[in-house]
Amino acid sequence: MTLHRIANELVAEARDHGCSVIAFEDLTDIRERTGASWGHKWAFNRLYEYVEYKAVEYGIIVEQVDPENTSRRCSTCGFTHPDNREGEAFDCQKCGYENHADYNAAKNISLRYLRRNQTGGDEGAPLGVRLNSGTLNVNGEYESPADVSARAGVHAESHRFSGG
Repeated sequence: MTLHRIANELVAEARDHGCSVIAFEDLTDIRERTGASWGHKWAFNRLYEYVEYKAVEYGIIVEQVDPENTSRRCSTCGFTHPDNREGEAFDCQKCGYENHADYNAAKNISLRYLRRNQTGGDEGAPLGVRLNSGTLNVNGEYESPADVSARAGVHAESHRFSGG
C-alpha cells in the first residue's frame, strides 16, 4: 500500500539523519478547511498514524503543529500573503524567495515545531531540524548540506523552483 511505503520512507529518512521528531501539520479538520473528500481526510489521518506507529520502534516522536498559513508564509522572511503561493510555486512578494510551495510549507512546519518547543536551559529543546536540503535551526537560519557535510541525493536549496 502506498501510505505504508511513504510512512516507511519518512521514518527511514528521519532515522538515517538522527532525527528525534517528525513534524506534521495538524490535519484534524482538513476536510472542512479544504473541501477535500472523505477519502482524502482518511489518507491524511492514516499516514500520520502509520508514521507514528512505525517511528516508535526507533524512539522517534511524531508531533503535529497548527497548519495556519504554513503554505502562505515565507520561510525566509516570515511575510504571509495569499499571493505568495500559486499552485505548486512559492514566490514571496516581499523578499523574492522562490521554491516549491510544499517545500516552503515544510520549512514553516519545522520552524513552528521548533519554536513551540523551544525552552531555556538544559530542558531538551530541539536545536534544529533536518530537511532534504540541509538543516534549519530555531532562529530560521539555514545551513546547506555543503556547509554541514556532503550527502548523496540531497536537493539543493539554491535551485530555484520552476513552476509548471
